[in-house]
Amino acid sequence: MRLSVEDCLTAIETHTRGLGAAAAGKLDARIEHCPDWSMADLVWHLTEVHRFWEYVARTLPSGEPGERPPSERPADDELVAGMLVGAATLVDTLRAADQDAPCWTWGLEENVRFITRHQVQEAAVHHWDAANAVGQAGQWRMEPVAAMDAVEEFLTHSVGNSRWPVPNAEPMGGTLWMRSRIADSGACPTWVITDGADAGTLRMSVYDGDMPDVEGPVGGAPVDPASALLWLYRRVPRIVDDWTFEGAGPDLVERFRAFTFTG
Repeated sequence: MRLSVEDCLTAIETHTRGLGAAAAGKLDARIEHCPDWSMADLVWHLTEVHRFWEYVARTLPSGEPGERPPSERPADDELVAGMLVGAATLVDTLRAADQDAPCWTWGLEENVRFITRHQVQEAAVHHWDAANAVGQAGQWRMEPVAAMDAVEEFLTHSVGNSRWPVPNAEPMGGTLWMRSRIADSGACPTWVITDGADAGTLRMSVYDGDMPDVEGPVGGAPVDPASALLWLYRRVPRIVDDWTFEGAGPDLVERFRAFTFTG
C-alpha cells in the first residue's frame, strides 16, 4: 500500500509539528528508547535528518554524500523553531522534486520517492518518542493508511535484503505473520515474512483478503498498524495485550530481530 506524495508530505508535517508540541518547554525530558538523548537531542537529531535528506533530494548525488560541514546547533530555546523550519524546507524540496529522479539512498530504491516515503516513519516514530517522554504516548496517533505503508516499507528496506544481506545470520527458519485492518475501509493486509532465497535475507509477501495457511507467532484478531510499526521499532513490547506466540514461539521473533536494521 503506497501513500501519495501529498499524503507522505502531510504526515511528515503533522508528526514533526506533533514532536515540536510535545517538546515545547520540556527539552530536558529523557528519551526512553534513545537513552543517551534528552528531548533537545531528539529535536536536533530530526533537524539534522531533515537537513541531510533535503540536501540529497535537492542535489541528487549518485553516491553516498561525503563529510559535509557540520551545522551549528542553536540554543535550546531555538531548537523547536529550527526543526519546524527545516521540516518545511524538506517538504518544499520533496514536493518540487521529480519523485523518480535517481539519487543515492541506503534503500533498495535509489530515488527521491524512497526519501519521501521513508521520512514519514522517521518523523512519526520520533514523534512517539517525544510524546512518550512527556507521558503522552497514549495521545499519539498515526493515520492507519500511513502506518500500513510504513510497515510495508520497513519490511522491505529495513531488513536483510539483496543489497544489504546480514552476514552470518542464522536463518529465521519459520514464518512470521501479522494481519492488520483499517476500520470501515475494507483494507485488511497480512504481512508474511519468511527467509529469502539468499543467505542473510528475508522475503515479505503481502496478502489482502485470502492468504495461504501459515503457522507463525502472531495470530488472532487483526493488529493496529501503528502499533505494529512501533513494535518493529522496538518501542512497544507487544502489539496487543493478549498477544501470544504460536508455532515456533518467541525464538522465531528474536531470529527475525537479527535481520532488522532499524529499531
